[in-house]
Amino acid sequence: MTSHKDAIANLLASYSGVTTLFLEDIVRDVDIGVHDFEIGNPQKIRFDIYVIISEVKKPLNDNLNEVLNYEYLITSLENVLASGRFSLLETLTSCLLEEISTPTNVKAASVVITKLDVLEGDGRLGCSMTKIK
Repeated sequence: MTSHKDAIANLLASYSGVTTLFLEDIVRDVDIGVHDFEIGNPQKIRFDIYVIISEVKKPLNDNLNEVLNYEYLITSLENVLASGRFSLLETLTSCLLEEISTPTNVKAASVVITKLDVLEGDGRLGCSMTKIK
């Protein structure tokens, strides 16, 4: 599995630099799961979302129109969550990954989703996917 760090390393080999936009530690209550006790009982899910753009440049006029507006990450998350119920973390992760990869200047993206209510004590359970265009 390619991690976010691996994606950056691969892109740096091809470009002189990259810019990463991210949205981390966003928690939403999501109705997800395949078990009877999960259906209709939203769970706390943490989202960490990263997109990599294959350039490092200073906006000429310090204007929002000159960059990829990172607010699209929040909008993408909300749109995917509003699209319907998911049984699998893998399906939700894949749909969100496709959504955030849409802008043409995005060269790679990573989504990490963690179920916060599953394990008691130490440990985390989740799914991570990275796509390099």
